[in-house]
Amino acid sequence: MTKKKNCLNLLLPGLLLLANSPCRAADVELSTAPAARPIRVGYFHGGRTALLLRAYETDAFEKRGLNVEYYAAPLRGKDYEIVPRSIEEFNEGGTDNVGKTKGTELIDDMLAGKFDLAMVGESSFIYSIYSGKPIVAIAELGHDVKGQAGHVFLMRKGLRTARPGDYFGKIVVSRRAGPGDAIFLREYLRQAGINLKTQAVFLKSLPKTLAEKRRLPRGKVLIAEDVFEDDMKVGAKNGVIDGGYFHLMGVPKKAGEFNVIKSMDEFANPELSQALLVCTTGYLQANRPELTKLLEVYIERVKYEHGLSYEERTKVQDKGLQMAMNLNGLNYPQYDLVPAVGTGLLYDVKNLLVKYDFIGRNDVKIENFVDNSLVYAALKNLNLTEKDDVWKSKY
Repeated sequence: MTKKKNCLNLLLPGLLLLANSPCRAADVELSTAPAARPIRVGYFHGGRTALLLRAYETDAFEKRGLNVEYYAAPLRGKDYEIVPRSIEEFNEGGTDNVGKTKGTELIDDMLAGKFDLAMVGESSFIYSIYSGKPIVAIAELGHDVKGQAGHVFLMRKGLRTARPGDYFGKIVVSRRAGPGDAIFLREYLRQAGINLKTQAVFLKSLPKTLAEKRRLPRGKVLIAEDVFEDDMKVGAKNGVIDGGYFHLMGVPKKAGEFNVIKSMDEFANPELSQALLVCTTGYLQANRPELTKLLEVYIERVKYEHGLSYEERTKVQDKGLQMAMNLNGLNYPQYDLVPAVGTGLLYDVKNLLVKYDFIGRNDVKIENFVDNSLVYAALKNLNLTEKDDVWKSKY
C-alpha cells in the first residue's frame, strides 16, 4: 500500500519499543508536562491532513509532552481561530467551509509569524519555493495511492466525452486551492485532445446562472479554475457546471447527477497529489527535539491506523474521522509509516507547473528545500522501519 522511495528501506536501530498491543498508539502513556510555548500549526481540512487531526483530537501530542495548537480559517475568511479538539465540533462550521485556507496562503501567513508549521499541498510548496519563499518540507503527509486514486474527473450525466468537440460549450472546473487542482484538470483535458491554447477559454469567474452561461462562447471548452467550494456547490446544483476535477470526498454527493469519467490513475500519477508539513529552516534548527517528537506522534498514529481492519477503516463517518473509503476501488488519500519526502515526485509536479505556465523554468534545486532528518530520527526513536508497516486492510 505504501509508496516506495529510494531513500527508504532503512534499518534503523531503536531507542524506544512500541508495544504490540491492539490499543491506540495515541493512548500510550508517555506524558510529561506540556511545553509552555505551543507549536502552532496552520491547518487545512482535507483527506491529506486528517490523520494529524485525529491525533490532535486524542491529545496524542500532550502525551508526548508537546503543546500543539492547530489554526484554521473559514472559506472566504482571513482570521484564524484555534481548531477545537473535537472533530465533530469543528465540522459543525460546515465541512465545505471550515479549514479552507489555500496552501500558498498558509505559507505566507506562517512566514508572517501567525504559526510555526503549515500543512500544504505539493503544488503550493513547489510554487512557493520557486517564488523564493524560505521554507523547508520536513515530512510527507497524506497522498493518493496508485490504483486507488482519491481524485477523479466527473461529467454531468447525459453528456458525451468521446471526442474534443464534446467538451465545447461545457464548463469544467477545479476547486480553489494551490495550483495543483488546476494543473491536473488541464492534464486531463490535454489528454482528452483539447488544445488549451486554441480551444479553451479560461473564465475569470463562474457564471451564476444558466442565462449567463448561455452568453459564453459555444465553440470552446470553458474552464473555471480556483472556484470557491460554495460556488461549486451552487453551480453543480443549478446546471452551470458540466464537469471537472473533484476530490473523492465530494463525489458521493454528486453521484445522482455526475458520472466518473476517469480516475486520476488514468491521466496522471496519483501519488503526485500529496501534502507536506513545512516550516522555516530557522524554526527547524531551533526546535529539532520538539519537532522530532511531533513526528513520532504522527508515525505512531499511522502505525495504529494501518493495524485496523477493513471494516474499522472504511466505517462511514464525518469528514476527518473516516480513514478510508472503497468507492468502486477508489480511496481517500493515505499515509506512509516512513513519511520521508520524495523529491522525484516533486520534480514531476514542478514539470507540470512549468508545462502549464504557473512557474518559470528558473533553476531551483528542490532537494535544498527538503529535510528528512527528523523523520529518520523519529523512526530511530520508535525502532521502526518500513518492514513494520503491516496493513490489516486493503484500504
